[in-house]
Amino acid sequence: CFLYLAHFLEDYKIGVGSLFNYWAAEGIFDGSTIRDSGEDYLEELVRRNLVIAEKNNLRLRLGYCQLHDMMREVCLSKAKEENFLQIIKVPTSTSTINAQSPSRSRRLTILRGKAFHILGHKYNKKVRSLIVLGLEEDFWIQSASVFQNLPLLRVLDLFHVKFKGGKLPSSIGGLIHLRFLSLYNAEVSHLPSSIGNLKLLLYLNLRVAIEEPVHVPNVLKEMIELRYLFLPLDMHDKTELELGDLVNLEHLWFFSTQHCSVTDLLRMTKLRSLSVSLSERCTFETLSSSLRKLRNLESLYLDF
Repeated sequence: CFLYLAHFLEDYKIGVGSLFNYWAAEGIFDGSTIRDSGEDYLEELVRRNLVIAEKNNLRLRLGYCQLHDMMREVCLSKAKEENFLQIIKVPTSTSTINAQSPSRSRRLTILRGKAFHILGHKYNKKVRSLIVLGLEEDFWIQSASVFQNLPLLRVLDLFHVKFKGGKLPSSIGGLIHLRFLSLYNAEVSHLPSSIGNLKLLLYLNLRVAIEEPVHVPNVLKEMIELRYLFLPLDMHDKTELELGDLVNLEHLWFFSTQHCSVTDLLRMTKLRSLSVSLSERCTFETLSSSLRKLRNLESLYLDF
């Protein structure tokens, strides 16, 4: 868990929600809820003075954590020694890119540059984790086959990545080992139906940065292992999603009664946080009736 913090930039405030899901996707813990298990691990790191953590003012639970500068140096040094992670600061020169291409590291963090060259490198076949952070220029993925070079991925975080034509390549469906997929702030307006092949996902964030409505095929219902689901803020008018089979969900954000049946919530009895956008087709009374079995709910946000 400590070495995983080497992924992040200096002085970076690490959101514990994402961190816990990275850990869970890597198989670090099982059993109880991801949040509870993650907090146990993080509190142990804090107790040992390896990590600084601060609580969220609203919920009084751990919200962010950071590494002190000196501990970060220790973390980076140990991660390098264990070949745990490779941090790639991609320059503009293709020759330098080839020189920096990873060989044995199972985890990659890409910090800047047009790094789609790196993603297609032949030595990346065994990569388990790819996280994109702190980009300083446009980060494009132009090749539709790029994901075919990363068949064993468990974690894929594509923060702020741009895709040609706003289309997520259908080759994403080949990453059948994925447990974590984030398209947060990525420029994506069209999701392929092949995304339904990702049946082992625990975490899926579709809160993209595009201003136009997002095309979401009705395949999310097949991801029955999901614990965290963030839907797009705006979807095409004809979008109809069936989510009733997602009975393991613990956190569901941006659920829209315009695109989803409110009765699907009746089966999501493990939900701990829920945000709902109410449309004209659903009254507050209907919503209240669908929430009656959510006895584990801790946070509820309504948007009228």
